[in-house]
Amino acid sequence: MKKYILIILFLSVILFVGSKAFIALFSYQAAEKLKQSLAEDFALTYSWLSSELDGTIVFHDLAITPYRLKRTFYIDRLRLNYGNYFNLLFNLSNFTSGRHEGLQSVTAQSITGALKGRDFDEWVALEYGDDFSIPLGLYACGEQDRTSHKNLRQMGVHDYHSSITIKKSNDVEAGTLGLAVWLARGALGETKLTTIWRASSVPSDLTQWEIENFQLDSLSLTHIENGFFRRLSNFCSNFTQFDRAKFSEHASEAWQKGLSSIGLDAGLRLRQLYRDYLHQGGQLKVTLSPSKPFVFGRFKQLLDKDLIAYFGASAELNGTMMLPAKLMVNGQHFRPPIATVIEGKTDRIEATKSGYLPIAIATLEQSFQEKVRLVMLNGKSYQGLVVFVDENKIELSQMLAGGVVAYVLQRDQIKSIEMWY
Repeated sequence: MKKYILIILFLSVILFVGSKAFIALFSYQAAEKLKQSLAEDFALTYSWLSSELDGTIVFHDLAITPYRLKRTFYIDRLRLNYGNYFNLLFNLSNFTSGRHEGLQSVTAQSITGALKGRDFDEWVALEYGDDFSIPLGLYACGEQDRTSHKNLRQMGVHDYHSSITIKKSNDVEAGTLGLAVWLARGALGETKLTTIWRASSVPSDLTQWEIENFQLDSLSLTHIENGFFRRLSNFCSNFTQFDRAKFSEHASEAWQKGLSSIGLDAGLRLRQLYRDYLHQGGQLKVTLSPSKPFVFGRFKQLLDKDLIAYFGASAELNGTMMLPAKLMVNGQHFRPPIATVIEGKTDRIEATKSGYLPIAIATLEQSFQEKVRLVMLNGKSYQGLVVFVDENKIELSQMLAGGVVAYVLQRDQIKSIEMWY
């Protein structure tokens, strides 16, 4: 009997060690495949990987360098959890093929990096256009229009420290997919995002994701500023001599005007909410509960709509509910310009409103030295001055706060193009 027990124990050890090696091999193959697929946008290295009995794959000493950010982030341990050891074994094939089935959470408890390279505002402007950086702008701060790395050091923040957890929810309704993200950035604040999606709109294969087809059921966003607004007010007072109350008032007025410049007309109560959050600090919670799932590729249906009413939005600042507010989408800002003709007694004058107009991709050569806006097949958008174009690629030049940025795009990856008239 003892002999059989020893044999069983020996075989169990062999199976366990073998399974660990099996997991390590598959994980390594998946990691190398991921590195190759991201090679154009990211540099990714790690020291070694392991697995744990709770069904977790661990990448040790990970370094990620997004080329567009021009900075490196170091992660002590990146943990991919599958719930338990058997689930991990059963879902290894999904992991190596880039499918998220079986994966329950991704956690990085320690992310560090130097404050150098591009900051978040610059990256947003580069990736998605200058308009997307407007809501994140720095207002009522003298000539400062964004919080640069130099500004952060002047506020006493000398390094980047954060942690992130991404978790799939298991207690949502059938046919839906829950996804929650917790991002803690120390003195820069903490963000909690909880979303529910139509499961059919989010393919299990990550390579088949098309963001424009995603359908959002609901969203809850909570932001805790951790004293950052006090640092911000003190920093800006060096340029304006405003106290925190006056800074918050002037910043909210400038923020409202900034939104108007990109076609979003914020009402008085929304401006007051922004002002009060800057003044009080603490915690702001925003909830979206649209009456039907919102499809990301149908933004045109938002023109001339009140976004707060359309998405059933509500907000709560430090436990106090926000009064009903408005955020209108100015359709005139987004519609193509309309040519009008003014008839005179002796002459005929054409007047055209400025704006972007779509052009055929086949006529790209006609856009040389023109300002254009591109949308790529992967959903990313770019805008800038065309400085080079041939049958294979197009090069754009864009002026940002940090200087001139030039980037080359493959012509066959362009989904649509608009030219400024």
